[in-house]
Amino acid sequence: MRTAATAGLLCLCSSCTSLTMAEPQILVSPYLAVYQLRGELGMQSQPVPNGPLQENAPQSARTLGQEHHHEDLGIRVDVGDGFGGLRIDYYLLDMGTSQPGALTADFGRLFATDVVTLNARMDDLRIGYLEPVFDFESEYRERPLKFRFAAGGVLAHRSMSLRVRTDDRQRSQNADVDGDVVFPAVRAQVSWREFALDLDYAVSPELSLGGDFDGLQQDFEARLSYTLPLRDVTFFGGYRYCEFPAQGTTDGFRYDADLGIDGFQFGLVLTF
Repeated sequence: MRTAATAGLLCLCSSCTSLTMAEPQILVSPYLAVYQLRGELGMQSQPVPNGPLQENAPQSARTLGQEHHHEDLGIRVDVGDGFGGLRIDYYLLDMGTSQPGALTADFGRLFATDVVTLNARMDDLRIGYLEPVFDFESEYRERPLKFRFAAGGVLAHRSMSLRVRTDDRQRSQNADVDGDVVFPAVRAQVSWREFALDLDYAVSPELSLGGDFDGLQQDFEARLSYTLPLRDVTFFGGYRYCEFPAQGTTDGFRYDADLGIDGFQFGLVLTF
C-alpha cells in the first residue's frame, strides 16, 4: 500500500511538465491561522513499578485546557497557473493551555485527579501537485462566471509534541507524534469578477509512509478571495478542518490520539 501511494505521488509530480507549468507564476501567501486543537488523547500507565501496563480512558482536549482558538502563522507558496501546479504549505502550531484541568484517568506518569496543563507544538508541512482536469464558463450579470476543477496528490509531514504537566510543574508526561501521509486530493474554484472561492479536500484512507498517524485522515479548506484590480495582490479569508488520528509509544507507554484542528485563516497573496 505504501509503495503504491509513493508511486502515485511521483507520477503526479512527473506531470509538472504540463501546461500548468509552461509559464508558471509564483504566488506567496503568508497567513494568520486562528485554529483550535480538539479531540481526545489517552495513554497507558504503570500503577505498580515493574508491573503490567494499564489501559486508561482518553482525556478530551477540553479537559486538558485546549479547544480554544489561538493565533499562529503559516505560509503557502504556489508555482503554476494560480490554480493548479505545485503547492508548498507550512504551518506552525504552538498552543498553550487556556486553563488547568483535572485528569479523569491515569496518563503515563500522571495520575487521575492531577490538575494539569497541555502544551502542543506541531510542524505541519504539506507538498502537493494538482492538475486542472476540467473547466467551463457561464455568465452572471453579463460577467464571466468560471468553474475549474483539479485533481492530484499531497504529501503531508507532521511532527507534534504534546506535553502534559501538573499545575505545579513538578511532573510531566509527553506524547510525541510524527509521520508522513499521502493524500489523494481534489480542488474546485468558482470565480466571478475579482472574487474567487476555492475548495480543497484531501483524504487518506491509511496511506501512511511511516510514523504514528493511523486511520482515516482528512483535510478540508475553503478560501474566499478578492484581487485588487490592476494589481498583483489578493486578500483572502478561509476555514480549515483537519483530522489526524495517531497511535504510538512514548516513554514505554502506548498512546491513542484522535486529534484535529479547525478554525479560520486570513492573509494575502503576492504574485511574482
